[in-house]
Amino acid sequence: MKASLIYLQRLLLPALLLSLGLSCKVFAFTKAAGIYKTDGSQSDVNAAIADAAAGDTINIPAGSFTWGDGGTAIYVNKAVVLQGAGRKRTTIHIAKSAPSWGSGTIQISAPATVRSFSTIQPNAGATSAFSTGKANGWRVSDIDHTSAASCGYFVYASSYGLIDNCTVTGGGGSDELIFTRGPADSWRTANSCGSADAVYIEDCTFHANGYVCDFNSNARGVVRFCTVSGRMKVDSHGLASNSPPRGVRQTEVYGNRWTSPTPYYAAIEIRGGTGYVFDNVQQRQDCKTVWLKLKEYGCEGTWPNFRNEYQTPHDYPIADQIGVGRDPKAAASEPMYLWNNVAGGADWLPDASCSVPPGAISMYRKQTGNPAATFGGEDICKADRDYFKDAVGKAFNGSSGIGRGTKSQMLAIAPTKLGVGFWVTNEGSWHSRLPANTSGRLYTWNGSAWALKYTPYAYPHPLRIKDRGSRN
Repeated sequence: MKASLIYLQRLLLPALLLSLGLSCKVFAFTKAAGIYKTDGSQSDVNAAIADAAAGDTINIPAGSFTWGDGGTAIYVNKAVVLQGAGRKRTTIHIAKSAPSWGSGTIQISAPATVRSFSTIQPNAGATSAFSTGKANGWRVSDIDHTSAASCGYFVYASSYGLIDNCTVTGGGGSDELIFTRGPADSWRTANSCGSADAVYIEDCTFHANGYVCDFNSNARGVVRFCTVSGRMKVDSHGLASNSPPRGVRQTEVYGNRWTSPTPYYAAIEIRGGTGYVFDNVQQRQDCKTVWLKLKEYGCEGTWPNFRNEYQTPHDYPIADQIGVGRDPKAAASEPMYLWNNVAGGADWLPDASCSVPPGAISMYRKQTGNPAATFGGEDICKADRDYFKDAVGKAFNGSSGIGRGTKSQMLAIAPTKLGVGFWVTNEGSWHSRLPANTSGRLYTWNGSAWALKYTPYAYPHPLRIKDRGSRN
């Protein structure tokens, strides 16, 4: 009898509300012990998130669903887990009219985890599958993403978090698959290399063409232990081309593999800030056709961010260029360090050259008063000043670059060059999958002693360890 009354109430309630001029929306989701089961529709998923508490899990069933129509979005505004049935079982199609740029179809504004499904973008402009708000500590994991050919974004990040165990297929050379910006005060605060304060791209695989990432204005980014099988690059933009007008703050790139046989492209291109680039491998045998570039676009053209004036060595240090630190600028105050990068089995030499136009040379001659003066990119981004690099396979005596070996080997060297580095191989336990004290740490010479400079952040990222459903 009681069950019959409940059924009758559910049957009559919508009619009663309508007779009173009120709307009634009946959702399909069910809840048990903090686990929500939805029907996969955008409205039902949003309703489940609205009903959920921090720590709850919202499940998306197997099947194919379209989200983002008419600029609408999924709002992950609580510290919940939004989880599909698996990347081969749950597919989210991004609508052609979905949100774009910094507003994604799945908008994460809390330290939430979103994982375990596939996303497919249409060829319809700069739509974004995911975006993040100001809250740090979010995670996008176990996603199989296929990008459009027209500048589609996989993740558009405006805060710090983790992208891990994802497979990302670019649709074209203009696809900046993971786009990041940092806080407005990024250049007024100390760098955070080796800490959680960055966007981490970890253990992901990238296919086809595009950018692995665009670390843009004020950005702090890390790409580590990824495989890049397509003609793609890790890209850190400088001041010249950025909006708002600031350069990338810091870049860490390590333990990655480029496996594409295609020649003539930049695998890593860094245009500003400080950072660490090490233990990367480019497998193509003719290593001179795949580049590691250290660039300053200000010397190649006139940009509004530089008052439409060429930048020359006379302007050194150029604002936000490679090797300069926090405001106010000080020349070579935060050099970049590069070591043990190998291409085709040989030392992967960085290319700091620029295509300097005649107009820039003419300006430089006026600035110096020397009618014969000339310059290249190497005069702006200079080795052993703005960046330090090892000579792979060669001995190190402390006069240039970076050494590599045990702590005792480092202590036996008294450098003659301020700022040179040494990667100590028998210290550091940040890489939990290696034996203790074998992960490595970087020391630099301060003029009188070796000082610990840099220890990479814990790997795997602690957000993966914290999340019991993680693919660690």
